[in-house]
Amino acid sequence: MFQKKEPHWLWSFVWLPLFLLVQYISDYTDGIEAYFSRGWYPFWSSLLRGLFSRFPFSVGDLAYGLGIAYSLKKIYAYRKEREGLKKSLLFVGRLLGGVYLLFNLSWGFNYYRQPLAQTLALPSVSPDRSSLVQLTQSLVYKTNQLHNQLSSSKEQGVQVPFTAAQILEQTPEGFSKLAKQYPLLAYHKPALKKSLIATPLSYMGYAGYLNPFSLEAQINQKIPLYRLPLVASHEVGHQLGYASERDTNFIGYLAALKHPNPYFKYAATTLALSYCLRDLHRLSPEDYEALRDQIRPGVLQNYQQSTDFWNSYENPLEPYFEKIFNSFLKINKQAAGVESYGQIVQLLLAYHSEFPLTNS
Repeated sequence: MFQKKEPHWLWSFVWLPLFLLVQYISDYTDGIEAYFSRGWYPFWSSLLRGLFSRFPFSVGDLAYGLGIAYSLKKIYAYRKEREGLKKSLLFVGRLLGGVYLLFNLSWGFNYYRQPLAQTLALPSVSPDRSSLVQLTQSLVYKTNQLHNQLSSSKEQGVQVPFTAAQILEQTPEGFSKLAKQYPLLAYHKPALKKSLIATPLSYMGYAGYLNPFSLEAQINQKIPLYRLPLVASHEVGHQLGYASERDTNFIGYLAALKHPNPYFKYAATTLALSYCLRDLHRLSPEDYEALRDQIRPGVLQNYQQSTDFWNSYENPLEPYFEKIFNSFLKINKQAAGVESYGQIVQLLLAYHSEFPLTNS
């Protein structure tokens, strides 16, 4: 019986030159935008979404489980061999190299593409107190208006009459509307799925994620339903090849705002309002208090639902998951890390300086 020969030990260190090569290429944003993000990636993403959309479950989640199980089994088998520790470490090195190569070819180079503001030719706007107050006032008015339309009472939060599956099914409609303004954001062959690991995601503090290998969007269906349309639209932004959390927050906002369903619009304005209020609280506490007092109690109740949900899954490990994700973003040249989510306010100010919210 022939024994399978182990790969040469140099293969276990291939991740290092790969990493250095990616860091070198990452400085050429125009080339990445042209050849990867608008060239290779749309073809590859469309191919995988078309393939995996046929499965009602998340193929990516299942593949993660099988891959982890195989790796653990392999490492355990090495334990019985001579020089088992050395072989285990070399195996892990080969595994890291393969995963890192596949990650970048499938998705990762999108971290280095041109910023969305440049792609959409948004105007350059200097954020100041006056413009932030004006935008926040518009969001308060729009959110109150939608709440009045959707809730039976001023004090009662909006109750979404759809299941998570129905929300995911409706999500592409917003992108159909958005594509009329920005054809680059057209979305075909949807692959939006409820996650198989929603409970672990909740404990880790994640509302959803994109699997960078299968390119399926995984949604945490446990979160409050009023937030789900925005989360689903955010993850579609990732599927379209935008890696920056700031950019995908903004894409999700626009798609939900333009959606014909008012529950999607409500998800959009409540998210944008929360970030604007946060920035306003830092910049001008007096204006923050005045505008917060104008928000209908039912809207605040919805905000409290989100707070209560995440508090119910609070655990000692959650800060570590956030630190890991923060480090991951920074390694991929997202300098603001998890703070990039809140940078949506800069894009909101730029966009609504051209397209006032009252006309949306």
